[in-house]
Amino acid sequence: MTSWHLRQQDNQYSLKKILIIWALSAIPMGVLVFIITPRVVAITNWSPLIVYWIAVIIGLLWQFILSLIILKRDGHELNWQTVVTRMKYQRPINPKTGKSSYWLLLWTIPFIILSALIQSDVINMPNVDSWLTPLIQHLPKYDLSSLATAEYKGAWWILVLFILTSVFNYFFGEEFMYRGILLPKMNGVFGKWDWFFNGILFGLYHLHKPQIILSTALYFGFVFALPSRLLQSSWAAVIIHGLEGLLGLILVLGIILGLFRKGIFQKTKRQPPTWGFAILGQTE
Repeated sequence: MTSWHLRQQDNQYSLKKILIIWALSAIPMGVLVFIITPRVVAITNWSPLIVYWIAVIIGLLWQFILSLIILKRDGHELNWQTVVTRMKYQRPINPKTGKSSYWLLLWTIPFIILSALIQSDVINMPNVDSWLTPLIQHLPKYDLSSLATAEYKGAWWILVLFILTSVFNYFFGEEFMYRGILLPKMNGVFGKWDWFFNGILFGLYHLHKPQIILSTALYFGFVFALPSRLLQSSWAAVIIHGLEGLLGLILVLGIILGLFRKGIFQKTKRQPPTWGFAILGQTE
């Protein structure tokens, strides 16, 4: 790697550039879900949730493409070495000793437990998502329980959609963009609070899931960003964020095998961003 590329690695983003990248990742998701999806549903016989699901996959794919464009414009070669060094997909580093070890990823466990306690209301946090209810109550809603019918029993293609969503949601999409592209470049503007504002931006990115946007920004964004920042490794966020996929897989298999009846996914007091099938958005 040339000295110019090394200087590029050290160049922090301006606030303007950070916000532009946020807008380029967030606004298309909102357009896909609340403008394009209803129009496609209106002219087809497809399930609204399936159309929504495909729209989310397209949006996540766009984030991956956008990430590659940003890397290229920043002067990086598009290879795995760039992903490791620029985007911090590297062995975690002990913040005290400077030594690296994958065993440090065990420090993700407290964050996983904290996230689960908040999501299950064991730790009772203010229901900030309800603040937006009057503003979003008339937006289209996509009900996961609509798939828990005989029509989708044996529909293994749903599993393909789920795998595509998981790959781009937990690695090539959201984490690639917010922990890989943005977090390492936010220190110049936000200093030691870069992880906090990275979590805020990540929450506010969820224009396509406004019912969880505030709780993601205030309660859950830092769960992904802080360990990644402390350990200097994006793998921490991939692990924590990706665990929701395990429960999502169970739900998808339950639908395909006909084990779930309609209505089983009823919404609780707060629909958290990393619980169950949050990758597909809201349930009503």
